[in-house]
Amino acid sequence: MSPLRYIQFALIAPALLLCALVAHAQNRELLGEYRIGIVGRDHGDAIYQATHLGAQDAARELSEQYSIDVELLVYTPNVERGGSQPASLASLFIEDADGFIISPAEPEIIRSSIEFALEQEQEVVFFENQIDGVQPLAAYIADEVAAGRLAAEALLTTLPTKGRVAILINDNPSLGMQDRLAGARATLGYRRIEKVVGCAPDYQSAIETIRATQEADHNNLIKGWLFLGDWPLLGMPALPWKPGELPCVAIQSSPSAFMYIDQGYVSALIVHPYYDWGKLSMTALVNKLHKQKTPKERIQRNAPRIVDWRNIESYRESWKAWLK
Repeated sequence: MSPLRYIQFALIAPALLLCALVAHAQNRELLGEYRIGIVGRDHGDAIYQATHLGAQDAARELSEQYSIDVELLVYTPNVERGGSQPASLASLFIEDADGFIISPAEPEIIRSSIEFALEQEQEVVFFENQIDGVQPLAAYIADEVAAGRLAAEALLTTLPTKGRVAILINDNPSLGMQDRLAGARATLGYRRIEKVVGCAPDYQSAIETIRATQEADHNNLIKGWLFLGDWPLLGMPALPWKPGELPCVAIQSSPSAFMYIDQGYVSALIVHPYYDWGKLSMTALVNKLHKQKTPKERIQRNAPRIVDWRNIESYRESWKAWLK
């Protein structure tokens, strides 16, 4: 092939490919066939499996309701095996998805990919958090300030009068984690917080930090603990106190935390609507693609709730369904 013809081919081929993809997408729309991707933060994290199921259930229900075919493409990366959200988004572009649902783990790293998708008229829905300055079809956001406030309120019900607490936080906190702390501080007040300690967001680091903090508390001022992440609950119980000895509340993201309530180490968990995020996001996307309906409230902050001895059994059953 001559150099001139090669250059012409290099310029024309991408345009032809784009035209073919657009035509294929339009044909699927006429047939009532939609392909929706979902990208959580880590496939190994159980909360995203719950979100996947919520999206899958909504896809099935909407397929029956509208007599259409909605296919869910799960592209949540396996972080332990080197997966990443940018790679997942690239794969979804190749798959020619009509839209996708995503929880932005590192917003600035994927910003350009999201903006490119919107330029190509793909529909995008955020869940858990969002990217500032990007206008999605909808966003279902975790109300982290409310989570911190609710956790503090639950702790105060079992904390001794004038008792002070230690708060465990990620040593490199995201904006969401900072919001949790702000909510907890506003509820507890300065006089009820003995110490805020940071740790790496993993089980071993959390346990080591808690043990060191307890050992340094020579005057026994810490009368309770508030975990802004459930890293200390991701393994077998190794907390430096006996069950029921210290009030403790955690913001939960894993079903492994149940054993800590069962054994009395933790009195309450604060949980987000993981399953509902998937269901709401899928419903918004399909209604837009098939019915041209835009959600009335495009940005929604979803309230967390308390799980304790009163409702733990029903919540445990929900997790069993989500993890099937």
